[in-house]
Amino acid sequence: MDKTRVLLTIQHRLVREALGKAIGQEDDMYVVAAADDGLEAFRLAREQRPDVVLFDIDSGKTDWAHFVRELAVSCRGIRFMALSANGHTEKISDLCEAGIHGCVSLSSSFSDLIKGLRNVSGGGLYFDDRISAELPEVLSKINEGALLIRLLTAREKEVVYLVSQGFSNQQIAKEMVLSEKTVKNHISHILRKLELKDRTQVAILAWKTGLAGNDSKTFRRD
Repeated sequence: MDKTRVLLTIQHRLVREALGKAIGQEDDMYVVAAADDGLEAFRLAREQRPDVVLFDIDSGKTDWAHFVRELAVSCRGIRFMALSANGHTEKISDLCEAGIHGCVSLSSSFSDLIKGLRNVSGGGLYFDDRISAELPEVLSKINEGALLIRLLTAREKEVVYLVSQGFSNQQIAKEMVLSEKTVKNHISHILRKLELKDRTQVAILAWKTGLAGNDSKTFRRD
């Protein structure tokens, strides 16, 4: 069984090393690298290609929302999970907009963190009870979007993925070996199923729910 590769970013060394050792004791995951700020984490992520980047939103002066957006483009398929002290609802909301896949409060148990890492690495979302209570509207939109995306066929999900990567209809047609007319029909069906108005909203939803961060090889066409 392949173990989940975690990149840990915590400012304080004592906490970083303790958390790294604890994660390393799990049978299905290990810390592939550790950093104390976003700049170093960005470099290590591109070098080590972890499955999940776990970061404390109070680590250094990093703009973590920008970090998530930029790294998601540089390392396709990477997943993001945040650690947060209480009272950071605005920061977490911005990170949700940027495309994180989970967040655990520092007041939560270690078992919550491990559960979250497993959910996120497996392609799901995980926000603990405290975070969910603080941001019900933001998370309800993410969860609703994730449920709607599940209604799409595998081929439609691939179209959504390519739209989120900035592909034009012509480029999508070439990539999927389809006619442009067929691509347009797929997009019309997708907009109706997702209850969205245009492809920009489709791309935003894809990033929010994590679909845009997948590796293209994960899509299997009908």
